Amino acid sequence: MGFGPGAIPVVEKILIIGGNAAGLTAASRAKRIDPRLRITVLEKTPHISYSTCGIPYYFAKAVRADDLLSYTPESFEEERGINVHNNTRVDSIETGRKRVKTVRVDTGEQAEFFYDRLLIATGVKPKIPDIPGTDLKNVFTVTNLQEAIQTNNALESSSTVSIIGAGYVGLEFAETLHAVGKQVHLFEREPQVLPSVDHDMAQIIHYELERFGVRVTVGAKILALVGHEGNVNGVKAAGGIGIQPADMVLLDTGVEPNVDLARDAGVQIGVSGAIAVNASMETNMPAIYAAGNCAESYCPIRRRPTLSYLGTVAAKQGRVAGDNLAARRSEFYGAIGTTVLKVFDLAVARTGLSVREAQAEGMPVVESRIEALDRAAYYPTAKKIWIKLIAGRDTRKLIGAQVVGYGDAARRIDVAATAITAGMRVDELSQLDLAYSPPYGALWDPLLVAAQALSRRLD
Repeated sequence: MGFGPGAIPVVEKILIIGGNAAGLTAASRAKRIDPRLRITVLEKTPHISYSTCGIPYYFAKAVRADDLLSYTPESFEEERGINVHNNTRVDSIETGRKRVKTVRVDTGEQAEFFYDRLLIATGVKPKIPDIPGTDLKNVFTVTNLQEAIQTNNALESSSTVSIIGAGYVGLEFAETLHAVGKQVHLFEREPQVLPSVDHDMAQIIHYELERFGVRVTVGAKILALVGHEGNVNGVKAAGGIGIQPADMVLLDTGVEPNVDLARDAGVQIGVSGAIAVNASMETNMPAIYAAGNCAESYCPIRRRPTLSYLGTVAAKQGRVAGDNLAARRSEFYGAIGTTVLKVFDLAVARTGLSVREAQAEGMPVVESRIEALDRAAYYPTAKKIWIKLIAGRDTRKLIGAQVVGYGDAARRIDVAATAITAGMRVDELSQLDLAYSPPYGALWDPLLVAAQALSRRLD
């Protein structure tokens, strides 16, 4: 894009498929680096730039749908100088001609867009379980704001809600639907809720759900969703007596990368099932990048590509992609799965690998769990937390942490995530110079105590 003597500047066309975290971050970053770029975003739904993580609180009536929107297509164009076409589905990518073909989902109008460089940020699609009844009315998946609005409208006439799946989304929905007076039954096929944490930590979460009146069935094999006159009215599970009533069913049965468009265009799909990319978010096809939930992430603990469905990771990948779309080379260093969620009064946080995940990788590990107060014991607001740390038996390096409790879990998990990323040994973690004041922590922070306990087990 340089200028020769007397040359007319060439305006390069950047095309981005997908209008949420990864896509819009990339668009904004590229435009900021090089304002000359002509950037166009194509989004198949009516909305862009919204908080998927805020949807549970929309169901709880804590926020409105509009509160979740950072930009409309019009305001994004006006503020950023980036063209946005919402309600626009991309049907094909023609790599030879550097062209995509689209259809307006609201009018059926067809159009073509040309590009010099293309970013695929198509996100995920829900995994629908292979059981009868998923096509009944009032059976919902909630992967975007449009689905959330439809689900929320149906909630008004529902009193009993079954949630199939007790992962992050299922747990958050259980709390927020309980908050608006719904009777909630949570089904999970694994022998514990939240399978991404270890069983001993999941038991604390299970107790909290039942303490607030959420019915929980683990090890549940759902045989069918049953209905009457086309409307769902119950859930049939193996081993259950009769049919569990349900005016509505929410499916939290997992998602998978939305890669059909990329695959059909010849873009390589990695062993994880997501689009294979290098550290610069480049695919195997020239001038085509991928970022966000449809693209592979890199796990520095496993040292291989993995799947990540976190908005924080999508945004970071989008920023790296934006750099490279604007010809400024940068790299994505990876992610270790740091998350925190609220389950009634509990904070639930994890990072790195669980014991089960480490064992699946063939890593010999040592684990330790402690119970402590999150600040000085005499301080009136001190609350109980449980901290579990996991380290490599041979390396003594921290590779995983889980914090569950009624106090400050997020701060501890963030420190643990930093320690894992830095490759710290447990002995080094146990001596970190952390801030102390009775209203905010203990003389010996619980994370340091947990590291000391794990260090003893490693000796």
